[in-house]
This record gives sequence, structure tokens and C-alpha cells, in this order.
Amino acid sequence: MLRRYATGAAILIFLGLYPVTFGATSTYHCAIMIVLGIYVILAVSLDLLVGFAGQLSLGHGAFYAIGAYTSGILTATYQMSPTGAMVIGACLTGVIAAILGWSVLSLKGYYLAMATMGLTAITHSVIIGWQSLTGGASGLRDVPAFHLFGLALESYDSYYYVVWILAILVVLACLAIVRSPMGRTLMALHSDEAAASTLGINCSFHKTCTFVASAVFASIAGSLYAHYMGFLAPDDFSIFTSIHLLVMVFLGGVGTLYGAALGAIFLKLLPELTHTFQDYELLGSGIILILILVFMPQGLWGLLSIAGRKMLAHLSVQAESKGVRQ
Repeated sequence: MLRRYATGAAILIFLGLYPVTFGATSTYHCAIMIVLGIYVILAVSLDLLVGFAGQLSLGHGAFYAIGAYTSGILTATYQMSPTGAMVIGACLTGVIAAILGWSVLSLKGYYLAMATMGLTAITHSVIIGWQSLTGGASGLRDVPAFHLFGLALESYDSYYYVVWILAILVVLACLAIVRSPMGRTLMALHSDEAAASTLGINCSFHKTCTFVASAVFASIAGSLYAHYMGFLAPDDFSIFTSIHLLVMVFLGGVGTLYGAALGAIFLKLLPELTHTFQDYELLGSGIILILILVFMPQGLWGLLSIAGRKMLAHLSVQAESKGVRQ
């Protein structure tokens, strides 16, 4: 437990000092960290649904889009405050997720994935078709910067803190859900839904609640993205976005939360290191997903955990051998 808290404290200190140590000399790096924070929210919230509730969803990109466009339209067209627009976007997304979850979560496996993929396709089509409201294929322009207590967070450093504070809060909220009685119920559903239902667990209710929570977190990420970019394009919320998020979860380690965050950071940093192959990003994501499922089903977080345990065991053996020699 001490090592766990020390690791968490070290991560928080690094995130807090990053703009001071690097941001002053490199706005580019700070901008990358903002995008990483947004995708950490998306990946962790999706892992809550896929890894713990066992619901394979390809609709996360749709909830991401609903939050982004709701916040963008309300602020750019109707001059609402970004904070209020984010709250309204989260509420609207939660209502849509509750209605959809009640109707489709009785499906399982690939059938559920296809149903949620349909939601993403419908959302993308509405964004393009409703040109008078969303800007259509030309995109939504002039989304204002995020305002907090009347102050516009136009600098990357200030917005960095907003994004990462919310990202940490989302991670903590997901951890609280997982470690609560509801989390244990979700793991029972994931293991054997039929057995869980015989014990009196309302499977539909718990799956719908998790679906709604996951969608609301994705909506918050969408609002953050809208006010960071200042411009929204339909291609940013296509079915490929949902697939990319699913790859992040499986790459990091499904059912770990920390692994999902690690997978998001890895996949978003990879294009920055391989600019030459950016046109093949979707192909690369598919290959990575196949390799992970076949050769590393535990993901990057599982590999790091195994390596850490082996290193600790090796160090303890060395310490014991030194003690015996003395």
C-alpha cells in the first residue's frame, strides 16, 4: 500500500510540475500533454464499461461527439458559459445513454458492439446532415476558450491543469466505483451473468448505470476537446475513433484502469515519434490489437506488473542472501 501511494504521489507531482519544468520552453509538449489527459479520460471510462461490466462497446466515440458538439454549439452559437455547457452536455449524454442502455444492453458480445457501432454511425451522420446547427462537413468554428470563474484559460499551461485535474478526478471516480460493492457486482456480472442473476442481482440496472457513467465521462472529455481545439470536425468522431479507443484499452490491459490510461498515452505518443507513418495509423492500431490479443492478453500494464514482481522478488532474494552471508 505504501508503494502504491508513493507511486501515485510521484505521478501527481510530475503532472503538477510539468508545465513549470517543460511548458515554459516548449508549448508543443504542453499541448501534447493536454491531448493525453483528454484521451486518458476516454480510455479509463471505456475500460470501466468493457473491463469490469464486460460490455463490448463501439459507441464511446458517439458520447465523445455529443459532449463536444453540445458544448461547442451552446458556447459558440448561444454564448453560454463553457462550464454550464459542459454540464448540460454531460446530462444530455447521460439521458441518451440511459435510453440506449435500457434497450440494447440485453445484447451480448459482438451483437452489442454492432448495436453501439450503429449509434456512432448515426451520430456521425447527424453531425454532417444537420449543417445549420453543427456546421456539417465544414465543421463547427469559433468555439471559445474554456472559462473558469470568469477567467479565460487561453494559455496551454492553465488549460493543462484543468484537463489533468479532471482526468485525475475521473480516474479516482472509476477506482471508487470498482472498489465499491457495485464494483464487485460488476465483476460478478462479467464472470457469469446468469449466476449473478440467480443471486438476486439486477443485472440490467447495474449494466445501465455503468453505461451511463462511462458515457458521461466521455462527454466531459468531448467538452474539454471542443474548448481546447476551438474547432470541431465530424471526422474526429467517426467509428474509427471508437475503434482507436478500444485498442487503447486492450493495449494497456483491459480491466485495470491504470492500464487503459497507459494504453492511451502510448498510442497517442506513438504518432509523435513516427511522423512518417501517420497515414497508416489505423492499420498500425489494427496490427497492435491483433498482437496484443494473441501474444499479450494481459496488456502493457500486466507486463509491467509481472516485471515489477520479478524485480522485487529478485531484490528480496539478494537482500536475504546478503543477510545470510553477514
